[in-house]
Amino acid sequence: MGGERREISTTLARGWGCVGGAGRFGLNIQVEICVESSAFSHAAAQAGADRLEVCDRLDLDGLTPQPQIVESALATNASVVVMLRDRIDFFAGDDGATSLLGPLRDFASLGVQGVVFGFLQADGHLDWDSNRRLLEAAKEHDLEVVFHRAIDAAFDPLLAAAQLQELQFDRVLSAGGASSILEGSEQFLRMQAEAPKLNWMPGGGLRGENMAELLETLQPTDVHSSAGGNPLEVERLVGLCRSIKGFQQED
Repeated sequence: MGGERREISTTLARGWGCVGGAGRFGLNIQVEICVESSAFSHAAAQAGADRLEVCDRLDLDGLTPQPQIVESALATNASVVVMLRDRIDFFAGDDGATSLLGPLRDFASLGVQGVVFGFLQADGHLDWDSNRRLLEAAKEHDLEVVFHRAIDAAFDPLLAAAQLQELQFDRVLSAGGASSILEGSEQFLRMQAEAPKLNWMPGGGLRGENMAELLETLQPTDVHSSAGGNPLEVERLVGLCRSIKGFQQED
């Protein structure tokens, strides 16, 4: 396994032009794992996850979690961001997402590092007002703001990317408009080029067996995965990311 990781590390470092230098992103790749239970929160953190995205109902692409799950995640050594989503679609609803302001404040008081949300209009364009409402509330609490994979359902993802940059989101999770990031990698790069000030985080079907290809193609600073709810898969993802950094340190 060590030889395999070093071979992957060498290939990626050369591909990025990183041998003997810090590389485009300094090779400090953060591994974010989405979790929906206390048990997996602790297991993922123990397996080396840098950040936990806490949500409920992963089978519905994530909903707002219960506070006790968030508290459990905060008891780990990983940083924590929390999903704000109370519908199974990407619409803000008649109240313009004001119903999520209370949970946002509650999670901020618990000590989370960021919140994850994203709203579209019925025609697939970005819901500017609803997104700005939650973003401004989050910034009042010094929280990171992350736009989730609603961007993959946007009518014009490139326009949406530019608008998210204008709104000053911190990070965007995307599979490039596809069901998996490997299928959507080209579109992901186009979106990234359209809004280069944003931190673009690939996710969607990310596993250890496709990590090397993803890292070489997209050169991300952060990666996102559910890891299939498997702590061993978390270890595998973390190990691959750390091996790149480790190779750089050896040289």
